[in-house]
Amino acid sequence: MSVIETVSDSREVRGERRRLRIAYIVHDYNRHGGHARYVAELATRYRRDHDIHVFSNTFDESDAAGIRYHHVPSWRRNALTTILTFILPATLLTTGSYDVIHAQGLCGLRQDISTAHMCQAGWFAAKRGQKQTLNWRERVFEWAVTGLERRALSSSSARYVIAVSSNTQADLKQYYHRENNLRVIHHGVDSELFHPRQRELHRDAIRQKFGITSETPLAVYVGHALKGAPVAVEAVAKVPGLHLLIVTGSRTAEIQEVIDRTHTADRIHLQTHTSHVEQMYAAADFLLFPTLYDSFGLVVLEAMSSGLPVITSRIAGASELITQGVHGFVTEDAWDILELVGYLQRLTDNDGLRLQMGKAAREQAEQFTWDRTAEQTMQVYEEFLRHTTR
Repeated sequence: MSVIETVSDSREVRGERRRLRIAYIVHDYNRHGGHARYVAELATRYRRDHDIHVFSNTFDESDAAGIRYHHVPSWRRNALTTILTFILPATLLTTGSYDVIHAQGLCGLRQDISTAHMCQAGWFAAKRGQKQTLNWRERVFEWAVTGLERRALSSSSARYVIAVSSNTQADLKQYYHRENNLRVIHHGVDSELFHPRQRELHRDAIRQKFGITSETPLAVYVGHALKGAPVAVEAVAKVPGLHLLIVTGSRTAEIQEVIDRTHTADRIHLQTHTSHVEQMYAAADFLLFPTLYDSFGLVVLEAMSSGLPVITSRIAGASELITQGVHGFVTEDAWDILELVGYLQRLTDNDGLRLQMGKAAREQAEQFTWDRTAEQTMQVYEEFLRHTTR
């Protein structure tokens, strides 16, 4: 039974069955990851039983049946201009008679539900906690955005806030003093796309592409380079025989500096763009994802679903899904090289441990589906509607 059937049946029992007009506000609508992927997963699950409207600057129409698109103008020069020029038109355009207006973080200033995919104040606090100096662009961004995000996630702007992890929930309470109507709903994963069977299809071909033998232990890092890729290289440099595949769409200059300094060019492999990240997981033996800050970290759940053990940081929201020593290892400090090396050495040296943890990781990931996320989100909508008079 699908999530929509489950929700519809429960309404029929209570005599509350009706079709909702749901408006989503998001910068971009697609399935490439992040906020966009989250909205697409919800919208495509709800569109059969509800009227779905998407307010965004760009829209991937490859799977748009039953979804109405509304263009929101925005100047996309950089992240700051995108945020600042999107907010006002998005707020003004969503003035129709919708049952639920669901925004993604700082995408509007008047919505019923907002999902906090991150907490900007928490991000900057994490950078300062690692003694990182903010450049002038980051200081301007912090000054311009943090206050607006606090406003967008306040009770006066959003009646309910969904946090993507308990870490994010704690940040919202600490930095923005948001306490009421605050729910935690984890992201889901496409467990068919990110599946251990991908190894049979892609493992050998991807390894051959980078000149890695089938017996060579290989870790994979997926995500923005500056979240933790340089630290990953530092740690791998201290584990003889271990190779690292870095999959990132961001600049790699800082990574290359560490590679040159540690003389690991023969063991570090860069994939700067891919639309098939599932193949990268298929080639690897485990995920190495030390991160400075990540409200959730979908790559963690994708790797687990692919049957990989995971090494990540406590500050990654998805670390909440990992039992230490069962599905992988979680470090208390993302920058603790010695702790990372210890975990890397254990997984590098023990094929049996990798297989055992990978199997457990897959079983854990199977519980976190997008259907589950959609069902829990619909429950928030229904709770909101029960306590709201339009």
